[in-house]
Amino acid sequence: MLWLARAKRETGEALGSGALIADSQQTYACWYLSVTTLAGLSLNAVVGLWWADPAAALVIAVFLVREAREAWAGEEDHD
Repeated sequence: MLWLARAKRETGEALGSGALIADSQQTYACWYLSVTTLAGLSLNAVVGLWWADPAAALVIAVFLVREAREAWAGEEDHD
């Protein structure tokens, strides 16, 4: 997903498409959430760290609350 997000961003910038750039940010977020979930589940299943899965869920919850606040306030991402 990471290479796809980069490609979307570069294409969006080349075309001047705000929608494609925003979609690339969504793909980055999806990648981040997937990695966090996989890390939590893996640490729980492989190493036996029972708290890793709930910790990953808290990281995801913090990320989603931040995103929700930005969306509610109507903030735009200006990188």
